[in-house]
Amino acid sequence: MKNMSIAIDGGHSMFKVRAALSSAPEARISLQIPTVVIPAIPLTNEQTRLRAEAETVELDGRKYFFGETALRQGRSEGFFGQNANWIESPQHDVLLIGAWRKVMHAFGAIPVRIHLVMGLPAKYFGAQKEILRKRIVALLTPQLLPGQTLRVMVQSQADAPLQWLSIRANGTPDRKRALDNESWGVIEIGHFTTDFALSERGAMMEYAVASCAGMHLVYDALSSAMAAERLPTALDVVETAVRTRQIKLFGKPHDMGPMLDAATSGFESAVLDEAERIFGEKAAVLDGIVVGGGGAELLFGKLRDRFPNAICGDEPRMMVAEGFCRLGLMSLAYP
Repeated sequence: MKNMSIAIDGGHSMFKVRAALSSAPEARISLQIPTVVIPAIPLTNEQTRLRAEAETVELDGRKYFFGETALRQGRSEGFFGQNANWIESPQHDVLLIGAWRKVMHAFGAIPVRIHLVMGLPAKYFGAQKEILRKRIVALLTPQLLPGQTLRVMVQSQADAPLQWLSIRANGTPDRKRALDNESWGVIEIGHFTTDFALSERGAMMEYAVASCAGMHLVYDALSSAMAAERLPTALDVVETAVRTRQIKLFGKPHDMGPMLDAATSGFESAVLDEAERIFGEKAAVLDGIVVGGGGAELLFGKLRDRFPNAICGDEPRMMVAEGFCRLGLMSLAYP
């Protein structure tokens, strides 16, 4: 029996997806899909058109491009979903269906039981959990093949780093990590929000569940600075500058480090201030603070300077999706 765990971190800059079969629980399908959706347009180049078919979704009688195809063909200047209620938008629906189809195509198998885990920012989890769950079920149930079943679990994104910490890659509990006897902080740095959490001996502290602004502050500041210098500000160019600290300008590398550092300073201060407010003196007695999310690579050095017990995985951008994938695998062990 081929059972599958699918985890989706529906980020506001990238849909990060991890999936695994229970028959090979340590193997992964790993996808990163830019959070961009545009109405589909006719494409005259045959090769481009064929590639675009894998990133085309029809919804309510209308076709949309999503992901890399939408990013390139739409010449976007910003990511979609930069608002609190975007989980109820057609763009979110398109990305969800598109991510599902990409996973199914990648496996080329027909799993029977499918457990899908998806997250919400801590700030919106309580109000939107059931809304998102029902929407996922409504959108994906028609995608199921005969005999397949779907279970949907919606989690707070701030919980995922703890699942990454306490569940092994194969979906079994990590016996070396007894969260019931430990205390851990979480900082998950996403594009729209930065989420915080605190677990003390297995219990989540309600006062520490909070969110502040995310990496979009860096993108906005950098894009403005680039425009002032008459540099290109297309979304893929700004994304490259953030991730690599350089862009290609007239065929030559152009250093973006000083400009990126200046654009990051305000966001860095906001995250450090909020972490200080939430963890305070308690940070010194925590077993550690797990830092994840797409902005972790940018801020981890400063966070570790302030909190020497901070830790970060090899793939912080995929930490939420990986934590959820492990949770899904664990849940498949139970009928």
